[in-house]
Amino acid sequence: MNKSLFSFLWVLFFVISTTGLIAFDSSYRIKSQNELQHEVTVTLKLIQVYVTDDDGNPAMDLGIDDFEIYDNNKRMKLTEFEKYTLALPSYEKKFEEPIVEPESEEEVVPEKMTRKFFLFFDFANNNATGFKKSKEAALHFIDTQIKSTDEVGVLSYSSMRSLVLHEYLTTDHEKIREVVEGFGVKEVLGRAENVEARYWSYEDSPYASYGKEFEIPGLLELDRRVSKNQAISYSLNLSELGKALRYIPGQKHILLFSSGIASSLVYGHSPPLRSYRQWFGDTTVRNRYENMMKELAASNSPVFALDTEELGSAVMRDEEATGQRSLKKLANTTGGKYYDNLHNYEEIMEEIQTLTGSYYVLGYYIDEKWDGKYHNVKVEVKKKGYKVHAQGGYYNPKSFTKYSKLEKQIHLVDLALTERPLFQDPVRFPLEASHSPGEEKGNLSLVLQIPIEKLEEISGEKIEIISLVFDKNEDIVAFDRIEKDFTKFPDDEFQYSCYLSVPPGEYKCRIVIRNMETGRGAVGSASVIIPEESDIK
Repeated sequence: MNKSLFSFLWVLFFVISTTGLIAFDSSYRIKSQNELQHEVTVTLKLIQVYVTDDDGNPAMDLGIDDFEIYDNNKRMKLTEFEKYTLALPSYEKKFEEPIVEPESEEEVVPEKMTRKFFLFFDFANNNATGFKKSKEAALHFIDTQIKSTDEVGVLSYSSMRSLVLHEYLTTDHEKIREVVEGFGVKEVLGRAENVEARYWSYEDSPYASYGKEFEIPGLLELDRRVSKNQAISYSLNLSELGKALRYIPGQKHILLFSSGIASSLVYGHSPPLRSYRQWFGDTTVRNRYENMMKELAASNSPVFALDTEELGSAVMRDEEATGQRSLKKLANTTGGKYYDNLHNYEEIMEEIQTLTGSYYVLGYYIDEKWDGKYHNVKVEVKKKGYKVHAQGGYYNPKSFTKYSKLEKQIHLVDLALTERPLFQDPVRFPLEASHSPGEEKGNLSLVLQIPIEKLEEISGEKIEIISLVFDKNEDIVAFDRIEKDFTKFPDDEFQYSCYLSVPPGEYKCRIVIRNMETGRGAVGSASVIIPEESDIK
């Protein structure tokens, strides 16, 4: 993935109201896919796995025959097996495997050996004390655990601003540190757990033992409905994040600083022995939350859930009114790990550093259908005394007509800015970009002429033409989009031109032509220099 895509992602966050990024499924297609024929393709599915021993240390002494993997409860034949170990300060002497360590910071590390981390601050489900400890832990991780080649990004979620990308994946760790240091306690708006604790303190009152309905204050009922809506919004936003992350190659480790969504909101609350009523969670909240976990698992993004709940903050603690269970399920489903006491963040961060640097990659072939269905994945080690952390599943691809609006935007980004788009090889065509001084419509002209037969794959009544211009920092400075009926163009040649206004500088230009029904596309690229007016003679 190139830097242009990172820049586009930044803009995309704001264009679509910060509700999504992009997504990647760790599969390699063996045969090209024509979605209109809905062919079944043979695909190599790759699953990244962490294994620890009884002491919690990475176990790197296993072979392919030690693993079993199940796809939708069907045992699969493992055909690919690799193990990776980065140089880790606490454990490197225990391994006989060669340690991959760059001799200098300039040396390029292979893509699959470059780790990616997102520091994710959940301001909506947190408290002031938990936030302060989260900030300390994150800064400690940046200062002591990450390697020079590690890519790190910063995300946050709040009730007011929703999902925000503060810094995309970068090896400029000082920039990441500045972002984290800039967060203040004012960002934390409180969490729904307090509402849940108060709600269930009323429900579990002695009145229930007499079979009487205890009247809960109307304001508390309203607060709880607000909490449910916030939980749904949170789950939807993280689902879109999961879809977005599929397009980023490899493992994306999410360090989530959060006290989680209260378990009683998602899964219900066990009634006291004296109560005759059985309580269940809200089905909408539960379905949204479980879908969110699947999306993150499918995107190869293990979540290391760092519980910011202050243990011992109250004499009696209702576990079901806290987010402990929801965080545990999130970590387990995505292949990460749950940590219940952030006070011990130094040990926790060292363990995360160690786990993410030592892992296996298991591969097996599947007949992949384009139906968008979810597959459950389970990985086991035959030997006793080992614990496996792996993603809980993945989604099959689906036809373009079933894409959501966000997924179509993500598809466009991938098509326009990556050398090898995820689901197709686009038609490539030459693009002419030139300076057009004095033109009222704009000082940058983009012109293309393509033989019609070259575009037969994307022909149709509905096509869109998108023009993009990037500056030397690969930030988007101009954008244009129109829709056309391809069938109305002449039979011999497809022609198109547009004008855009940009300040003086060096630019990279792209035009994407995409069939709006099939998703098939064509991409043209060019470079141009727009001089200062004083330089024009």
